[in-house]
Amino acid sequence: MAGGYLEDRTKYFFARDVSTLANELAIPTDVPPALAALLKTSVIPNMPEGHKEVWRLVRAAQGYLATVAEDGTLASRCIPLVHIGAKQSVYALLAERGGKLNLVLPAETQQHLAWLRLFLDMVGNVDPDSVPPDVDWKSSARWSPPEVSKHVGDLQALRQAHEEALTEFQRREQEIQAQLEESTRLADEGTRRILTSDGDELVEAVTTVLEDLGFTVRDMDDHHDERTGAKLEDLRAEDPSDADWLTLVEVKGYAKGAKVNDVPQITGRPAVAYTKETGQEPPAVWHIVNAWRGTNPSTRVQAIPNDDDLRPLTEAEGALIDTRDLYEAWRDVSAGIADAESVRASLRAAKTRWRWIPGS
Repeated sequence: MAGGYLEDRTKYFFARDVSTLANELAIPTDVPPALAALLKTSVIPNMPEGHKEVWRLVRAAQGYLATVAEDGTLASRCIPLVHIGAKQSVYALLAERGGKLNLVLPAETQQHLAWLRLFLDMVGNVDPDSVPPDVDWKSSARWSPPEVSKHVGDLQALRQAHEEALTEFQRREQEIQAQLEESTRLADEGTRRILTSDGDELVEAVTTVLEDLGFTVRDMDDHHDERTGAKLEDLRAEDPSDADWLTLVEVKGYAKGAKVNDVPQITGRPAVAYTKETGQEPPAVWHIVNAWRGTNPSTRVQAIPNDDDLRPLTEAEGALIDTRDLYEAWRDVSAGIADAESVRASLRAAKTRWRWIPGS
C-alpha cells in the first residue's frame, strides 16, 4: 500500500503520513517465521534510500488527525512486521479487526505471487470457507510418490515443449511473413505490372513475360514512320522454334474499358511500314490490352467482347490478347503446370482473340 489511511473500524485509523530518513530495518521477533522469511527476501533488500513514509495510529479531532501512537505496536492495534530506526517506526504491518485481515506492505515489495499465496493461507486461517485449500503440495516432488512425480515431470516437459514449439512457430511465421512482403514487393515492381500499369511500365512488363515464355522480343520505341515521324508498333516478337514467324505488338493500358478505335492501329501504319521494310506482310499482329487496370483482375469484364470489333485483327492474322490471360499463362509456366513451348504455339496460332484456360 503506497499511502493513505487504513480504517480500524473504530474511531481510530492507521495513517501512513510520517516521513523518516532512518535506514535501520528490523523484523520483530514475534513475526511468524513464514512472514519473516518472505520479508527478508522481498522487502528488506529493496528499501529505498532517503525519505520513507511510516505508519501512525490516529483519531479524528476537530479539523485534523491527532496522533494516538507512532511507534512499537501502535498501541497494540497491529502486528508490526518491519520496524525502522531506533524509534521503531512501523514500516509494514498486519492488522485484524472485526473479521477483516489487512496486510500492509511498502510499494517496493517484490515477489507478489508469493505474498498472495501467503496472504490467502492467512485468510484461510481466519475464514477457512472463503479460501480454497492449497492442493499444490500434492504434486510437489517432496510429497509425491514416484508415479505422481513422473507424471508431473512429463506434464512439465510437455508444456515446455509446447512453449518452445510455439516460439519456433512464431519465429517461422515472422520469417515467412517477411519473405511474403519481399516477394509481393518484387511482384508488384515486376511481372504483376502487366495487370496494373500502362505506358512504358506496361510495355516493360509485357516484354518480360514474353521473354520468360521463350520469345525473342525487340523494343521498337525508336522505330518511327518515315513520313509522319509517328511511333509504330511497341514491340516485335519472334519465336526461336519457328524462324518464319514474327508478330508486331501494340500494348495499351486503360483505366476503364479497352477502346474499339484503338484496334486498327497495329494493322495500319505499323503493318504498312513493315511491308515496305521487308517486302512482305507481317505474319501476325497482336493488340495486347490491360483494361480496367485499377480494379481486381478477377472482376474485370472481357475486353472488347464483340468479335466483330476485332475484324481488323482477324483479317491481319492477328489477335487481341488480354494481359490477364498472358499473366496466367506465364504463371502456369513458372509454376511448372504448363509448357512454355505449348503456350508459344497457342499464341502463334491465335486469331481474333487469344484465351488461356488456367492449368491447361
